[in-house]
Amino acid sequence: MARELGASKPTVNRGFKELRECGLAWALEDGLYQLHPLLTGGAVASPMAVPEIRAASPESFTEQRRARFAAQLANLAATG
Repeated sequence: MARELGASKPTVNRGFKELRECGLAWALEDGLYQLHPLLTGGAVASPMAVPEIRAASPESFTEQRRARFAAQLANLAATG
């Protein structure tokens, strides 16, 4: 996945960790994850109870992360 995303393995692992903490992904087995059906158009690997989505604490966001988010929003506004 890291190669496909053009990201380092630690970056991908950190991303999945954050997705898991918010209930947007969970491990099915070692190295195999299920993304929340809201992210997959309803597709799931097998019928299961879908976890509740939890909001991340805003205090956990670094200034760098806030700047990246603002840039992404600006990019969406420019293309939308």
